[in-house]
Amino acid sequence: MAAPSPAAVQPRHRGAPGARGEGRGGSMLGLLAAGRAEGLLLVRDSVSCEGRTLLKSFVAASAHRGESVHVLGFDIPEEEFKAGFSTTVTSKLLHHDLFVDPLGWIGQGSGWTLEDFATSELVARLTAAAQGPSTVVLDSLSWLLLRLPFPLVCQVLAQLPRRAKIAGLKITQIVALLHEDLHSQGQLEALHALAHVVVKVLPTPEAVPGGDGAARVAVTLHKKRGGKVVQKKEYFTVLPNWDLKCLGEVPEDGRSGEEDAQAPATADPAAHLTFNLRLSEAERRAKEAVPLPYQFSEEKKSSLLQTSSSLGKIYYEPDAADDFDDEDPDDDLDV
Repeated sequence: MAAPSPAAVQPRHRGAPGARGEGRGGSMLGLLAAGRAEGLLLVRDSVSCEGRTLLKSFVAASAHRGESVHVLGFDIPEEEFKAGFSTTVTSKLLHHDLFVDPLGWIGQGSGWTLEDFATSELVARLTAAAQGPSTVVLDSLSWLLLRLPFPLVCQVLAQLPRRAKIAGLKITQIVALLHEDLHSQGQLEALHALAHVVVKVLPTPEAVPGGDGAARVAVTLHKKRGGKVVQKKEYFTVLPNWDLKCLGEVPEDGRSGEEDAQAPATADPAAHLTFNLRLSEAERRAKEAVPLPYQFSEEKKSSLLQTSSSLGKIYYEPDAADDFDDEDPDDDLDV
């Protein structure tokens, strides 16, 4: 498949790249980075394309908006997660380390354990750390789903914003990284129903320019409050300072390599049959020449259009198989 031309991936909105995508027809990723969507936001990645880079760009965007960012780190150490962030971003980060000692066996780390992932315990710890608008980041949600009951994790995700609001902490967004290769299709569909926004990260052809970083494709599904569902497929890249740069929408015929591999070939339903479902040109003309049984003859049409009289008339239109014999009208009877 031919790769999209560079002109096809140029930004479609003016202004600085990253969080600026407001307005009709703007970048969906830009709206998310600007905090225009609340609730659970899933960043769905796979072995073919990692999504932590996009997750960290959302973290930087939340910090630049002035929000406190609570990071529950399971997959990687705190130092690795904070690498590359500016002092402005790190000053807003409240990292809760569950990577060093998630089960509390060695007594190190932040004091958090896997048992603390409950609604009441999370609300108590988050409100004690900071007040005001906050973003909660799970890196990653897959780590939890592999060690805790699936219904329990879903209940916590659904109840946490409401319970935190009662305690005085406004959680504007829960951003969770999800490794789709580790979960069944049923679990993925359940999480999609729970989330307000799902961003699936896909690789792009090498010919697509990414500017300062590698370009990727984000397929974003946004469920709005009114029930409307919006889906957009965009090129994006993340700059060295973790700023998100949107590169425009993917053309209608543009597909990533993963999508091409998963797209089924168009099947011919008439192939490999023992009978023919198609007509030749001669057969089609012969079929169109056959009069339909409900079509009237010209004589009957003209009589029906005449003014009715008191005398009734009977019209008989013989069939092609009728046998007329004036000498013996009953010759066709089997007697």
